[in-house]
Amino acid sequence: MKTKVEFFYDYVSLYSYLANSQLAKLDAEIVYRPMFLGAVMEATDNRPPATVKAKGKYLFADARRWADHYSIPYAMNPKFPQNTIKALRLALVAQQQGVFELLHQPLFDAMWAEQQDLSDESVLAGIITDAGLSADEMLQKIAADDVKDELKANTAEAIDRDIFGAPTFFVGGEMFFGNDRLDFVAEAIGRLG
Repeated sequence: MKTKVEFFYDYVSLYSYLANSQLAKLDAEIVYRPMFLGAVMEATDNRPPATVKAKGKYLFADARRWADHYSIPYAMNPKFPQNTIKALRLALVAQQQGVFELLHQPLFDAMWAEQQDLSDESVLAGIITDAGLSADEMLQKIAADDVKDELKANTAEAIDRDIFGAPTFFVGGEMFFGNDRLDFVAEAIGRLG
């Protein structure tokens, strides 16, 4: 049985997008845990890097370096930040229906490679339809109370586990923050494996 790695993320997180591109290289079972990053940051008195002028300026150059390093597409989204609650709920519905793999990467790509607005239901509908799924059915389900409650529970759990940003990983009980900690994540997997 492979070691489990919990991946707490939000589609609005650029560094989650970068980290996500490398997860297949880990010899582990990835447990995807969508959380609402805005609520996590508010609860932990954290601020998005782009809201600090010098950090924001650096962030965009740093993102380009990482995307080039990973050989993945990247285009800074002009609508940033944006509300990704519906996209996160869509990920949970996709998990429930066993089609997560069909929607997860396209949601990240829409945000960080295609400069789309994930708060726009027509964008989400296009992603769902492109995956060969029923947009009407899935968009209806993202408004269901159980899906809303699951996202709230994931977010509350993240806060309870001292998560302050994204991406955050747990291997066993050990927490790692940032796409640049994946070597440490791999080492932790090796220790438990």
